[in-house]
Amino acid sequence: MALVVCSWGCVKPSPYRIAERYIENLRQYKYAQCYALLSAKDREQRPLYQFLTEIPLAPEVSPIWFRPILRAMRFQLSDERRNSDGSAYVAVRVTAPDLPSWERSLDANARDNDSISRLVERSLAAGTYPTITYEDRIVLIREYHHWRVLVGFEARDSVLKRHRLALNDFYAGRLDQAIAQFSLLIRKLQEMPGTGNLGIAARLRLQAATLQRLKAEESALAAYRTQLKLDQVAMRMAAERVPAIFGTITNGGNRPIDELRLAVTWYEGRGRSLRVVHREEHAIVVTPIQFTDFTRRVTPFLPGEKRQFGFILSAPPEVQQNATPRVSVASLAFTEIPAVLPMLATPAPPHTAGPVSDSVRRLRATPAMTPGDVSLAPDDQTGKLARGAAQ
Repeated sequence: MALVVCSWGCVKPSPYRIAERYIENLRQYKYAQCYALLSAKDREQRPLYQFLTEIPLAPEVSPIWFRPILRAMRFQLSDERRNSDGSAYVAVRVTAPDLPSWERSLDANARDNDSISRLVERSLAAGTYPTITYEDRIVLIREYHHWRVLVGFEARDSVLKRHRLALNDFYAGRLDQAIAQFSLLIRKLQEMPGTGNLGIAARLRLQAATLQRLKAEESALAAYRTQLKLDQVAMRMAAERVPAIFGTITNGGNRPIDELRLAVTWYEGRGRSLRVVHREEHAIVVTPIQFTDFTRRVTPFLPGEKRQFGFILSAPPEVQQNATPRVSVASLAFTEIPAVLPMLATPAPPHTAGPVSDSVRRLRATPAMTPGDVSLAPDDQTGKLARGAAQ
């Protein structure tokens, strides 16, 4: 009897048991106990207070929503697997709220004066949020005869940094570069040993699929530009006392739009001597494809909607002094994330709204313009605006 008891007492927990304990601690909000199960290197790279902001397998949300959303998540462990290098892993199927789609859907059933917080709380209580299921892993290594959870924070940080750069490429209209970066990052996450890496790869695959759908619709995007109507476009002095473009744009088609950039092309000369001397682009609709932590209403540019816009010009003063600008649609991206769209709302005031002067350039159409383009004709205010920018 004594030998049997001793043999049982000397048995170390298996990889499966450590993975199970990690999930149990996570579900019971025992974050310090989760931290204690990490490898020594992971604990060296992340003190406890930093670990609390990026717990593997936990939702990437702010503290105010962490527990409610974690409570809505489900974890299903599979059998453990041993690797030839001595490590092990336990597969885990995760079912969680689909945060980007959920965030976009909140406005669909909003009532007057509803705050974002109230919309989220109501959705959680009713269970009316979309979910996503994906496969992940809890990776374990041996340290001093004990199994420890491996995260690999340093390698993961490098991937997340490059992910932010890929998103910047997308928002800047560099779709091909963004798609290539996403493919590389997904492959890297699948190859890197680390708890939670497959879950991050699953989220990136959803974003990459959105970019691929946009790529497939490039011809439709080009044709849709004629459905966008620019109106009341004028150059005025912004609150910063520098020249800016203000106006309205209407989505006259039947597709919601996530991204929309306007181009200001500056021309000099007339007839055959007409030439481009400067071109600048400005984003006037930026609807994030990633989750924003319920910090804002994520609403695309809806069909039939009219929005005001305003942006400060970046052309050099000498260009503004001597050239004539033409405003046109540079690029756009349809809404590709499946979510319930809100009803058409009253357009909001422009983000750059502020006191403006009465100095404007009058508008005129030119035969060379495509539908939707607006050309600003030079008049006696041109020099005043340029000199104001130089000063």
